[in-house]
Amino acid sequence: MSSLREAQKQLTRDMIVERALTLFTEKGYVATTIDDIAAAAGTTRATFYAYYPSRVDLMKDFMARVNAVLDRADGPDRTTTAAELVDVVRKGELPGILAWLESRAALWPVFRPYLDVLDEAAAVDREVRALAREWHEEVISDIVRGMQLAGRFSEETRHIRGTLAFTQLDYVATLWTRRKLEPNREHALEVLADSWYHLLCDER
Repeated sequence: MSSLREAQKQLTRDMIVERALTLFTEKGYVATTIDDIAAAAGTTRATFYAYYPSRVDLMKDFMARVNAVLDRADGPDRTTTAAELVDVVRKGELPGILAWLESRAALWPVFRPYLDVLDEAAAVDREVRALAREWHEEVISDIVRGMQLAGRFSEETRHIRGTLAFTQLDYVATLWTRRKLEPNREHALEVLADSWYHLLCDER
């Protein structure tokens, strides 16, 4: 019985998240109310707050779902880590980098809408802004970890290299979501992979 109850709770949670994502995308984060979300999910304000005591808690669930899609797991010294990303940077091979970027790009339609809402929320909510910055640093730290394991580049430059690589990836990803532009994906990823290779792997 308890497993059935938990399954029902998860269904309610998923419905709230799904409807919230749709409303945030269509109306905007600020313009969407808790009542809007509850009504769209076929539930009540009280039920919404039983699952998400605040909007920030809802945004935390958004982030958890992004991490699940990207296979980001608990790490020993930070909240999450992506072992595949660390390994790709450690190996430092252009074909491997391109393959990893292509695998992430295939998932953009699934997780980018969550990140777009989080970015919009971060502009008006300090707690969400801190949450987004922490997540960005987690991704950057994975890139840095790959360079560290390879013994590549000086400690002083690894973080800025990781930051630039992440920023490039984030920008290219927005071309297919928030900005509604669609350049040639194949060429864009090839250019991005080449940039990552020289930025993170090529010490010449």
